Amino acid sequence: MKVEWPELKGVSGIEAKKKIESDNPHVTAFIYPEDVYLPSINCCNRVVLYVPSDNCPNGPVTNTPIIG
Repeated sequence: MKVEWPELKGVSGIEAKKKIESDNPHVTAFIYPEDVYLPSINCCNRVVLYVPSDNCPNGPVTNTPIIG
């Protein structure tokens, strides 16, 4: 099972979410604006996708999606 999706950096947040959840049905992808603070709590079934605040959730993913 995939745990990292570097190829999705720059892809639309919505499309990245669909791809991640299709590749690994045990995780849920969450889309957040870049300027939102999230506590650094690792979670084995979550992938966080950051997109520009002015175009959430459709903007391009700005981080490398990884489970955690």
